[in-house]
Amino acid sequence: SDSLSIEASGQVAGLCAAADCGVGVDIALKNAREKLEQLPGPVRGSKLVQAPGTGRKRFICFDEDVTIKNIYQACDLGFDKVELTKRFSTAGLGPGQGGIPGPNLPMIVAQYRQYYGDSSATVLPTTVRPPLVPVSLSTYAAGNHDTFKQTPLHAVMERTPGVVFRRAGAWKRVRYFTDDFTCRSEIENVRNNVGIMDASTLGKFRIFGPDALKALQRVYVGDMSKISEGRIKYSAMCNEDGCLMDDGVVTKRRNNDYYFTSSSNRADTTVEWIRYHTRHENWDFNLVNLTDAFGVVNLAGPNARGVLEKITDADVSNEALPYAAYREFDLRGAISIRAMRLGFMGELSYELHVPASYMRSVWSLVLHAGGDYGIRPFGLEAQNVLRLEKGHVIIGQESEIRTTLHDLRLGFLWHRQKSLYKTVGAPALKFTEHQDGRMKLVGFKMENPERPAKDGAIIVDKTIQGHICTSRYSFTLGESIGLALVASDLADMGTRFEIFEDNMGDSRLYATVVPTPFYDPDGNRLKM
Repeated sequence: SDSLSIEASGQVAGLCAAADCGVGVDIALKNAREKLEQLPGPVRGSKLVQAPGTGRKRFICFDEDVTIKNIYQACDLGFDKVELTKRFSTAGLGPGQGGIPGPNLPMIVAQYRQYYGDSSATVLPTTVRPPLVPVSLSTYAAGNHDTFKQTPLHAVMERTPGVVFRRAGAWKRVRYFTDDFTCRSEIENVRNNVGIMDASTLGKFRIFGPDALKALQRVYVGDMSKISEGRIKYSAMCNEDGCLMDDGVVTKRRNNDYYFTSSSNRADTTVEWIRYHTRHENWDFNLVNLTDAFGVVNLAGPNARGVLEKITDADVSNEALPYAAYREFDLRGAISIRAMRLGFMGELSYELHVPASYMRSVWSLVLHAGGDYGIRPFGLEAQNVLRLEKGHVIIGQESEIRTTLHDLRLGFLWHRQKSLYKTVGAPALKFTEHQDGRMKLVGFKMENPERPAKDGAIIVDKTIQGHICTSRYSFTLGESIGLALVASDLADMGTRFEIFEDNMGDSRLYATVVPTPFYDPDGNRLKM
C-alpha cells in the first residue's frame, strides 16, 4: 500500500508490456522484479466478514435474507461452486447486486470445502455489479412519436391552402381543404361540378395464374367466375363466422389475370388472408401487393368525363367506358393508367390507378385540365357525407366484428351455389340468414332536420336497442340523415326511435327509419 511498492509494481507492468512488443528489456525487467519482491506487498484482506449476531440468523445478504446457514445448505446439496451457490441461494441477486456478499460468498464456500478436506479450495469471487436502477424503456423511446404512412401526394397536399390532416388507420390523410368543417363547398362542387381526391390508400392487388380464380372464389362471397374481361364486380370477404371483414372490387384484365382492391385498413393483411385460406390446396397462382406501387386519383362529379377527355385520346364515352367498366389507356400518350368507372360518391366517377412515381404529374395534369370546370380537391369529410347520402357503407364504421353480411343488407352479394370452392364464411352465412335477434343496418332521418345525431345510443322504452354509426347534415337533401345498427324489430320502415347523447339534459332527439339510398335511389347519376 506504500507509494514505493505501487511505483515498482507499475514499472514491472510497463516493462512487461514493452517486452511483449519486442523491446529488449530483459535485464531491466529482472532488476525491477527483484526490487518489487523486496518491498512489502498489498495488505491481506480479512478471511471472513462475519455478519452481526452469533445465532442461526447470521446474514450474508440482507437484500435477499440469505444467511450463512443457507450457503451451507446449498453446498450440502452439491451446489458448492460459487456461481451455483449464488443462484441457488439468491445471495447477491437483490438490489445491491452482490456489493456485500460478493467478497464474502466465495470465502464461505472455500471455508466449507476446506472443512471437508478439499485441498483445492481456492475459489474466485462472483461478478459484482454497481447498485444502479435500470434505464426504463420509456427513456430509450424518448417520448411518444406517432408514425404514419403517407401517400405519394402527401407533400403536394401539405402545400395546398387550407388543408387539414387527420389519422385514418395507418395513414395520414386530408380531412378537408376548407375552414368550414361541414365541407359544404367541397360537397356541392362534387354534386354539381367535379372534384378530385387522393384515394391512394386503397389496397391494390394483382392475382394471376391457372388457379387464380379458385383463390378468389375461396375468399370472396360472390361468384367471381361471372366477371367478364373489362368489367368490375363489387364483392366482400367474410370470416368463418360470416362476419364482414372487407369489401372491394374485382376486375378481370385477361384470362387468369385479375386486379382487385381492398379497403385502406385491410391493405396490409389481405395477402396473408388469401394465402392462409388456400395454404393446403397446392393451387398455382401468384399474388402481388401493389398498394405502394400504385396511387389512385378519384375524379368525381357530372363534369368528370369532360376533364378526362381533355387528357387522353382514349374513348371514355358512356358507351365505351360504361358504369362498372375497367380500361387501360394512356394520359397524354405517355402515362399508362388503369381506369375504373365506379360511384362511391354517388356521381359519375373514375378511379385512375397510376404508377406511384407519376402521381404528382397526374394530379397536376387533372387539376390543370379541370381548371375550366372549376375543379377542386375534396377530403375524407366530404367523401363521408357524399357516400352517406348514397347509403354506401364503410367497413368498421357501419359494421363491427359481429356484423354479418345480412345485417348490413348486403346478402345479395353472396352466391349460394359455390360449395365446391368452400367459400370462407358460407356455412355461417347460411345459418345466420334468417336468425332472429340480430342487429340490422337502417337509414334514418332526424325529426329536427337541422340537428344531426352525434355518436349515441338508440333508446326504446328506456332500453338500448342500437347505436348510431354515421350521421351528418346533408346540404344536398336539406335534412339530417344517418345510418344506424338497430334491433331487428326496429328495422321496419317508418319506425320511430329516440337517440340518447351525453349531456343531453332534458332535451330529446327523435328519428325515423327511412329507405336508402337517400340520394338518387335509381342510380341514374352513376350511369350518366
